[in-house]
Amino acid sequence: MSQSSVGPGDRANRALRELDDQIFSDVVLREVHRRGAFGRVARQIDRAMKTVRAPVGDPIRGPGGAAAAAATAGTVPRAGAVRVAVARGAAMQVPHACSVEAAEILARRGVLDGSTAADALRTFARDGRLIVLRGDRRWVYPRFQLDHVDPRDPNNIICAVNRMLDAGRYPEVATSWWTTPSASLPGRCPPVELLGLDHDTLRRYAAAYTVGAEL
Repeated sequence: MSQSSVGPGDRANRALRELDDQIFSDVVLREVHRRGAFGRVARQIDRAMKTVRAPVGDPIRGPGGAAAAAATAGTVPRAGAVRVAVARGAAMQVPHACSVEAAEILARRGVLDGSTAADALRTFARDGRLIVLRGDRRWVYPRFQLDHVDPRDPNNIICAVNRMLDAGRYPEVATSWWTTPSASLPGRCPPVELLGLDHDTLRRYAAAYTVGAEL
C-alpha cells in the first residue's frame, strides 16, 4: 500500500500502537485532561491508568547482555532494551522539596553555600548526581536525597548511586529504584532505608542492577 493511500486515521493508530506503555498512558492522560468534555471522568481515568502503570516488585532491569555492554560504555540501558514500566505518577508520590526548599536544606546542613546553592542544585541535577522531577509547575527533588548528599565528598553515596542509575536521563526509574522494596535487601526493605546504615550494600546492589544481574 502506498503512503498516499494511508489516511490520517491509519497513521495515528499506527503511531499509538508503536508507543511504549508509559508514553502511551502519558499521551492519553494529557489528552483527557485537556478536553473539557471528559472533565467528569478524567480523575477516574487517571487513577485507572496509574494502577496499570504502577510497578510491581523490583524496578525492571535490562537483559544482562545488553545491560553489561552499555555499562561498559558508561551508560545504563533503559529505552529499547528495557521497557520502562515506572509510572511518573508513582514517582511523584515520594515526598519532594522544590528547588528553593532543597537549596535551603543543603545550605542549613552546610554542604552548599547559601548564596550559590540554587545554581549548584541545577548543576548536580544536570550531571546526574541528584534526581530532579518535573512537577506540575516546577522542578522538585525527592526529599530522601537531601539528608545524605554531600557534593564535597567525591564518593558520596547519593551522587555515586544516582550516577550509576543514570538519574540525569531516567529520574523516575531512579526514584523507583530507591523507594521500591526489594527481596534482595535485608528485611525486604527499599534501598532508601539503607542510607546512613549500609552504603557498601547499596553500592553493590546498584552495581548489580546496572548490569541486569538477577537480584
